[in-house]
Amino acid sequence: MAGELKPISASNFYFEIDGMTDMQFSKIGGVKFEAKVKGQDKPLMSTKGGKSIRQINSAGFEGLFTLDVSTLMSGDDDSTSKKMYAWFKKCLPGAEKGEGKWGESKKTGSITAYDTDGKEVMRWNLKEAWPSSYKIGDLDVNGNDYIEETYTLTCENLNRET
Repeated sequence: MAGELKPISASNFYFEIDGMTDMQFSKIGGVKFEAKVKGQDKPLMSTKGGKSIRQINSAGFEGLFTLDVSTLMSGDDDSTSKKMYAWFKKCLPGAEKGEGKWGESKKTGSITAYDTDGKEVMRWNLKEAWPSSYKIGDLDVNGNDYIEETYTLTCENLNRET
């Protein structure tokens, strides 16, 4: 008989980036890395009798991973909101009123998942990451939610360690 399934709660996680400590995130999502596929749904050739030949081959992978990290907007000087926006501005090109320091602002980091007892059960390590987009949540006169900021991070390497 197989062992008991022990699913990991989506709410027990921590996300950290080098040089940016004690940060708080409300959500991490959209982790994506895709294979490039050739052939897929297109016939390659036709043979005698009108039979189509199809073949699917991997053509490698897209070059970069992306993931979305969200935090609550805050004006506090030491808030995650301020730290993330400062990092975003460093990476933003000078032509867009950023600092244009994208190459020297890449960071490493990790996403850690914990079980209900607070024990680390899974870790993904990121390398060469930078914020490539910024989105502010809806402002609504009838709303009662906090404002959330979402950053899309692009990274050149993401590995699941455990």
